[in-house]
Amino acid sequence: MATSRVWLITGASSGFGLELAKVAASRGDRVFAATRSPQKISDLAGITAVRLDHNEPLPQLQATIHDIINIHGTIDVVVNNAAYVQTGTVEEMTPEETLKQFQANTFGPINVYRAVLPHMRQKRAGTLVTIGSMAAWYTMPGCNMYNASKSALRYLTTGLAEEVRDFGIRHCLIEPGLFRTELLKPDGNMAATNHATRIADYAELNATAERNFAAFDGNQAGDPVKGAKIIYDVVTSSGVAAGREFPGFLPLGSDANEQIAKSAQKVIDDMKPWEHITRLSDF
Repeated sequence: MATSRVWLITGASSGFGLELAKVAASRGDRVFAATRSPQKISDLAGITAVRLDHNEPLPQLQATIHDIINIHGTIDVVVNNAAYVQTGTVEEMTPEETLKQFQANTFGPINVYRAVLPHMRQKRAGTLVTIGSMAAWYTMPGCNMYNASKSALRYLTTGLAEEVRDFGIRHCLIEPGLFRTELLKPDGNMAATNHATRIADYAELNATAERNFAAFDGNQAGDPVKGAKIIYDVVTSSGVAAGREFPGFLPLGSDANEQIAKSAQKVIDDMKPWEHITRLSDF
């Protein structure tokens, strides 16, 4: 990969996206900071704010990516970072809210890859980075639609990685824990089901979820600046990642390591008592 890389980072108006854009630009790379509101991004050396809404239809997204590629002639690294959190129970959530959550967190990122892959296949090189979540590994009453959308993203993108590997295209799924970004702020990237139409039986469950999110906000263990530097090092095989093999999967944060390991172990523990019975179904 060339010394000066060209990055496209979605959801770059705040949080991980913005911090990663700053890190990449500070190391001499060129960065397209993509957001629905590019005016939110201040002019910074090496960073070009571009409008990109991954929720738009694929043909429109393909045209946007085509225009972006034409600016520098290439894109070397794509970071799918844009997402939001939908709260509320499955029963209370409308089909429209459900589709919107999956569109933003799952279908939209996949369409970004669909739009850029022809370019990367042609040059037989590229790096895809998906920002998932440790929430993909477990359920969370009152927030299961977000967890499910991130779980779907996990398997779609790790499956995609196997399909494009022979074209010289790499993929890394990064699943962060809780970081002090704008994600959990009430006026940030969170949406709740309509309180006026909520079901009384779920009142305490929803209240508990809201209390938990309020307690998390501002007290997350993860530092987004440090996290962004690690992501940059991993993509470029430099710094803390120097001499290490490029990972297909990377938890980010001490809580992500602990929660993912705990969830994976629970699956194994749940299987063991039934193993001899499940084998009875074989011919």
